[in-house]
Amino acid sequence: MTYSKVRGLMKKIINSIRNSEFLSFSEVLRLKVSIVTLFVVVLTILSIPLSTLNDFAIQADVIVPLVIVAFIFLTILLLALNFNRVAMHFSIFTILILLFYFTYGSNQFYGYIMFFVTLTILIFYQDLATYFLYGFIITGYGIYYVLTNGSTIIGTNSLDNDVSMYSYIIILSGFYLIFLIQFILSDNIYEDMNSEWVRMTKLLNKYQTVSSRHLVEMVEKNGKELLFKNLKFQQTVSEISVFINEFFEEDANNIAEVVEYYFFIQDQDLDDVIENKKLSVQARKYAVQFKKYLMNDNSELTSMLYDFTTLFKSDNLYDDNRYNYNLDELFPDRIDKLLSLAILYKYLKTELTQMDKWGMISKALTHQEITKLFISKEFREFITYEQVNFYLDNEDLFETYL
Repeated sequence: MTYSKVRGLMKKIINSIRNSEFLSFSEVLRLKVSIVTLFVVVLTILSIPLSTLNDFAIQADVIVPLVIVAFIFLTILLLALNFNRVAMHFSIFTILILLFYFTYGSNQFYGYIMFFVTLTILIFYQDLATYFLYGFIITGYGIYYVLTNGSTIIGTNSLDNDVSMYSYIIILSGFYLIFLIQFILSDNIYEDMNSEWVRMTKLLNKYQTVSSRHLVEMVEKNGKELLFKNLKFQQTVSEISVFINEFFEEDANNIAEVVEYYFFIQDQDLDDVIENKKLSVQARKYAVQFKKYLMNDNSELTSMLYDFTTLFKSDNLYDDNRYNYNLDELFPDRIDKLLSLAILYKYLKTELTQMDKWGMISKALTHQEITKLFISKEFREFITYEQVNFYLDNEDLFETYL
């Protein structure tokens, strides 16, 4: 592989890391596996000179590196085939081989450090099931490793080998348990947030669907032309599309026809177009792709436009009267004021609003109690003298019909 290709590959990986917030889960996993594989390759290359210091058998010095290379090759192959999750497991198997390779060497302290390196890679994948399964096995093996090689790992500087050995075990176990708890908590929080996001997305999609259809109805009712039917708009989109294709040196011969087809299917039932066997495969393929960009229904395009326009819509300034309950001020029309007075009377007469002697809300106001309430000084906050006089003049009608 030439230097320019390596540089291009590294640049692509760095750009993917920078833009990881815009990637799907599968793409993020693919990126993580690539980074771990690169780390394993570097670690393998650096560990080869150390093999002479660990007194490995000649078979281990030859077979283990070959097995690691084979697993790295399989991981890259699986990534190329887009089997990202299987590739993740193969990358973990590769680091496990390195772990066992170091733990069977003569320098047991390096083996102990490899347990933390392996757990860190599992943490990097941010997968609860993977961390729980592999992490439990690795931590269990690490405890066994410390118990059997404790004196060698600790060395001769410790005053109490047993205390130091159990300290090493507690540190390794605590490292695993702390991140396990963190994964469990974050997984529950993520699940709650995801459920809330799904619920809000469905609710917003419902509102946007109604808004989109209402907008189309309003435009047609007012005798105006829908945007996607405007010839100048169609011509502008077509010219811009041709220009962009030519700018990127792509084939622009049929782009004008594709744009014309896009505007044509706006008034069609897209599902019928997609299922129509008489149309060419290419035409049905374009219909599937254009489904996200329809302008006469709720689509990803209209949803994006709604989000964009709300960025420029300022909130209403604070109003001291936002909690105003005065019927005279709430309704400018005289008829609306009288209707609201009738609704208020009906509510007080039928709804359970009064407490009994045990403090339970169990009864509604009688006609006499409502009349007394209406003429009270405290109720001027809700109704005016004019409305009270109207009520008193028509008291019998309120009592009989409401």
